[in-house]
Formats: sequence, structure tokens, C-alpha cells
Amino acid sequence: MKEIDCRGLSYLRIIREMKKYFNSIGEGEAVLLVNNELGRSNIIRYSNHKGYQVQEESEENRFRIKVEKRGCLEVKGEENIISILITSDIFGDGDEELGRILMCEYFESLNECDKLPKEILFLNSAVKLFHKDSKALEDIRLLYKKGVVILINDTSLDYYNLKGDINFGEIANMYDMVIAMKKAKNLIRI
Repeated sequence: MKEIDCRGLSYLRIIREMKKYFNSIGEGEAVLLVNNELGRSNIIRYSNHKGYQVQEESEENRFRIKVEKRGCLEVKGEENIISILITSDIFGDGDEELGRILMCEYFESLNECDKLPKEILFLNSAVKLFHKDSKALEDIRLLYKKGVVILINDTSLDYYNLKGDINFGEIANMYDMVIAMKKAKNLIRI
């Protein structure tokens, strides 16, 4: 049985290690070792989402979680195509520095999802995320490389003088963005 030592890793890294192993096998099992509650709960949530069996043992911040992948079937339902509208370079309304950190974590986490959005639309100060010094830029670029359509509003780019920083995605006018929003089956606004 494979043992994956995830002690000391961030919760995103734990899920990444788990996905890497289980995506490489048809069926099988592994024991994951973590040393915090957040890691434990994320392993269990991800496993339940994928239909894996979970057994756990714990003793004072040391968790040993056995995950078993056997005959898991993906349920094919109506495809849930989403688009995401982002209108700010910070996530939420609280402290700006915290908002920037959360926005980076959002794009990092979005890259870990099995199903990605069809497109992401950037308006207003959200275009600042394309500045060459933006900490979220590489995660946005990775989404683009994975096939997510990136639409960046031209008026917002002009306002913030950022057109020269754009080297991937599509620069779009407001009409194109309205059409994209109307076509979206589900539009999430951040």
C-alpha cells in the first residue's frame, strides 16, 4: 500500500499529491499522513467528492487516513458550464492586503479543480491582476493554458494603462463581454 507523507504541507499541496497518485492508477489505495485538522478535512472532503472510501485513525494532531479507490464511477449529468466575472483585484470587502492574498489563493485553488470554468471575464480593477508584478498572474496564465477563455476589458486596461502588459487572453470590448455573460449558463461574480 502506498504511503503519502503530507505532514507540514499546505492543504493545496496535500490535495495535489493525492490527485497525482490517484490519477495515476485505475484502482488502489493509499495511506495519507497529515498533522493538522485542515489537511485531514480536505482529504476527507476530496475523497467523498470523488467517491473514494475513507478510514481514519488519529491521535493528537497526527492523522493517518486510508483512502481507497475502487470502482468509482463518474456521474455524467447535464454539463454545468460556468463563467466567472471578476471586477476587483482584491477578494472581498475587508482589508486590502488580505483581499490580495485571498485572490491569489482563489486562482491557485481554481487550478486544482477537476472542472474548470469555460471563461473568466476581468473588468474594472480586476485587470490589475495582469500587471507583470501581480502574484496571481501565473495562476491565471495556467488556467489559460488549460483552455479557460480569458476576456480582459479594453476600457479598464486603458484606464489603468495596462494594455502593454497583456501577453495572453483576449482583449474584449464591453459588447463582447455582455454577450459572453448572456451565453453563460451560470455566471459567478467575484
